[in-house]
Amino acid sequence: MNPLLMSILLIIALAIFGRTMVQRIQLLMALEPAHRTDRIMDRIKNVAIIAVGQKRLVGRKKEFASGLMHALIFWGFCVLLIRSIMLYGEGFVEGFQLPLFNENFLLGYLYIGLKDIMEGIVLVMAAYAIFRRAVIKPERLHNTWEAYFVLCMIVTLMVSDLLLDGARYNLITLHNNPHNLDFFNNISYGNEFIWTPVSVAAASLISPLGADATGYILTAMFWLHIITQLTFLNFLPLGKHFHVITSLPNVFLKSLGYPHDKTKVLDLENEAAWEDESLGMNHIHQLTWKQGLDLYTCTECGRCKEVCPAFSTDKPLNLYDFNMDLKHELLDNAGKVIQRKKLALALAHEPDETKKEEIKAQMAGLKSEKALVGDVIKEDTLWACTTCRACEEVCPVTIEHVPRIIAMRQGQTLMAEAYPKELNTALKGLERNGNPWGIGYDKRADWAEGLGVKLMAEDSDVDYLLWVGCAGSFDDRTKKVSVSLVKILQKAGINFAILGTEEKCTGDFARRAGNEMMYQMMAQENIETLNNYKVKKIIAACPHCLNTLKHEYPQLGGKYEVIHHTEFIEGLVRSGKIKLNKTLEGSLTYHDPCYLGRYNSVYDQPRSLLSAVSKDGFKELDRHANESFCCGAGGARMWLEETIGKRINLARAEEIAGKDVATVAVGCPFCLTMVEDGMKELGKEEQIKTRDIAELVAKNMA
Repeated sequence: MNPLLMSILLIIALAIFGRTMVQRIQLLMALEPAHRTDRIMDRIKNVAIIAVGQKRLVGRKKEFASGLMHALIFWGFCVLLIRSIMLYGEGFVEGFQLPLFNENFLLGYLYIGLKDIMEGIVLVMAAYAIFRRAVIKPERLHNTWEAYFVLCMIVTLMVSDLLLDGARYNLITLHNNPHNLDFFNNISYGNEFIWTPVSVAAASLISPLGADATGYILTAMFWLHIITQLTFLNFLPLGKHFHVITSLPNVFLKSLGYPHDKTKVLDLENEAAWEDESLGMNHIHQLTWKQGLDLYTCTECGRCKEVCPAFSTDKPLNLYDFNMDLKHELLDNAGKVIQRKKLALALAHEPDETKKEEIKAQMAGLKSEKALVGDVIKEDTLWACTTCRACEEVCPVTIEHVPRIIAMRQGQTLMAEAYPKELNTALKGLERNGNPWGIGYDKRADWAEGLGVKLMAEDSDVDYLLWVGCAGSFDDRTKKVSVSLVKILQKAGINFAILGTEEKCTGDFARRAGNEMMYQMMAQENIETLNNYKVKKIIAACPHCLNTLKHEYPQLGGKYEVIHHTEFIEGLVRSGKIKLNKTLEGSLTYHDPCYLGRYNSVYDQPRSLLSAVSKDGFKELDRHANESFCCGAGGARMWLEETIGKRINLARAEEIAGKDVATVAVGCPFCLTMVEDGMKELGKEEQIKTRDIAELVAKNMA
């Protein structure tokens, strides 16, 4: 016990920590707003399951061992938090114990037993983590000195506390307690040391020492533990281990109702926005505070890059580097960002026009010297993303990568006009004919000739609108899917119609390419048409159309009940409106479309349908469901050639071919094209047929 020394250490350590945290918080507050305070109970539930329960670590079969290791270290520190409080109290009051945690309560004994076991477990896990980094060396990990330093501090904390209790045990049991040390000894629960086997084992290591040496060890371990803990506390905000502090808040503040922050609807008629380059993300100060918190929280675990289809096929998108580059740029410009925010607040309350111009000039001078896209993030890196969300799905701290990428693309497309020129053909097709193929809009309903399909213009009194989509209307291969879907709906007696020539592209690919102007033009025209017909329910065969209609059109006033064709068909089967035969020969597998699975959580219905038609069995791909591997067409990549690295669709085709199946089913027109092209490139298009689920259902209906 040394109140003076403890006071000095706490004052110095907490002052430094407080100063660092104030700077970090000030920087977040200077960034753009984000609204994340709704649905509090859902947020608490996420913290309990994802953060405290470590779901995304222990829940991955592929990395169960390392996930459990991290989880046990985290849970151990949660348990040891109470011990830490009592040790600080011990520095001021000898024998300090928290209420209910003393020798008079069973809780006190249960806690010291749990604390003792957890310290042993954390020590073993930390040793395993060091071994894993130094010997096993998983490719995704970054072996920095910081990681080893933190692990060594964890080991020091566990060893010092165990030796502290071990020395106390020896002084009490071997040396007649010369220092009158406190220990639990309740007649009902016994001596405390029968509850602490790990500390007793540690005591045996120093049992040959005399009373004086043991006393010195006790004092040294106490202060070593305190100093290491305070050093650890101040080291956390300086590097990747900041996530120890920010991960729980970051999970609490994650997006709800949609996997990530929806793309912002830009006010394209705001002249000031064009002037100050605030359309999209063009400068580091345009991050939202939540995106800044995401950067603070990155654990540098490398899971994002490991599952990224772009990185795994040798594209220049490394999401670890992406996050770190943005984080360093943010921290390097912290002073400017904070000052700029102060000026922005002053500008909002300044009535004098002359002074306003002066403030604007000052704000312009506070921009980063580096171009956000070009210097900080390379162009090829930005445009390599397929927006598949595999990275977000595996992130243990729920970082949202895709919204930042789309916002930067908006800046490049709208402000810098620096988007890939390959997109021009598809964009012109949208502008002139309402589809990226550029085929005359008057041919949009040609696929339906002779099928008896109604047009909304002829009869809008229907239960469902069938949203055919551009691929289903113009792509020769996907037209077959549209025909199959119509046959299924007609067989089930569903009252539906199509828009025909009145349907236009939803604008999905334009938005993912950052062309918000084109997206809004397409969306507003479609919404006007849909609302004129008072459409309420829509069936969509394309997950990209589904996602845009369901989640993004409401931002512009278009609210509809939208369902994917696999969900709808599965409902028809369940209700008995159609019956299926198990007549499909040959083994079967399924490729999960990203925008159907990870964006809209549709996993079970497609598999239910495939199981109902498969005669020879269903095989899962190694990467399936929420960890499915992208086909490579999302994020506007459908309209861009892959000139760097291996083709993503070829990598997926090789994985499918390795399963030795006769058919691969898909539920997306982009996936259909990409997987089928991959099979052709492998020379296996005859051995492994690529089929949409609607085609398989139509062929195997009773």
